[in-house]
Amino acid sequence: MSVRSAMDPGGVGSLRLQAPLGQGEALTRWTTLARKGTLPHGFLVAGPRGAGKSTVMGWLAAALLCPSDLDPAHPCGVCRVCTMVANGRHPDVHLLDLAHDDADRKAWKKSFYVITVEQVRRAQTALQRHAVEGRARILWIEDADCLDEEGQNALLTTLEEPGAATVLLLEASRPERLLPTVHSRLQRLSVLPLAEPVLRQQLQQRIPQSAIHFERAIAVARGSLGAAILACTEHAVQIHDLVQSMLAEPDRLRPVAVARAALAGQAELHQKLDTARMFLWLLRAELAGRRDALADDAPAIYGGPSAEPWTTWLEHTLAAERDLDLLIPPEQVLCACLLSFAQ
Repeated sequence: MSVRSAMDPGGVGSLRLQAPLGQGEALTRWTTLARKGTLPHGFLVAGPRGAGKSTVMGWLAAALLCPSDLDPAHPCGVCRVCTMVANGRHPDVHLLDLAHDDADRKAWKKSFYVITVEQVRRAQTALQRHAVEGRARILWIEDADCLDEEGQNALLTTLEEPGAATVLLLEASRPERLLPTVHSRLQRLSVLPLAEPVLRQQLQQRIPQSAIHFERAIAVARGSLGAAILACTEHAVQIHDLVQSMLAEPDRLRPVAVARAALAGQAELHQKLDTARMFLWLLRAELAGRRDALADDAPAIYGGPSAEPWTTWLEHTLAAERDLDLLIPPEQVLCACLLSFAQ
């Protein structure tokens, strides 16, 4: 099956529900509607990878399901229902997502790359059952921008006629990949970036052992806590070092050697894709930093050095990201991107 009902008779789990950081009045307004049971039946949470979309989704799901009446604007966060939501074990929250590892792929017949129409149809079957807890039924779609076109068209049926107390929560890093017919039926909340002091505080609390990497991670994260944490991992640090050494001597760029070095040690296609995306993300962050530094240093009257090379290279990295979406081999994509730099 590709839809997991989050039921777990063995217990509710040990994780506590986390309140989203720094999302302001917009989230409070939507959470209040969820507590009243009047949240729109189709809801999209959009933002960059690692920006906290899953935390926002969990908060909204708990607001829909939490039985506490202590707070009209927030779930209580500590009851059995909130704890089940936090641990992915609530029987009325049905998950639709990509495979995360080989075991997940084999057990649930999922792909690393697309969410298929078969998964959507199984989700629709699950939603036809009565709610176990009685308050609502939720279809939680991670990486909704990876729904294939047929799957999105099938989802329209549920968006148009969701049934009583049924809510679809979609998460997307690239919402523009959703069909206009799907997008038009969704209310949207964009996750806000976090301020640098908040990122620094959270990193210190969560991964104090990686303090040596904090400032560099914050610089590339652009307000995303998840991206900052990822940037502190050993793999990301190695890729970042490769990017910086490449940009330090662009005239001596060796595209094939750099592409192979970036992908070294990655055996499976999905691992190579993830690593190639990480390389392009860190490369974009460095290029944007150099472009912005030139703009900041430009004299007020006469202008400074042109930022055109960095801007052009940024465009090449975005084109490379689109090529990865088409499942063009990652080494070929990175080589083509870096060759365009060398030219």
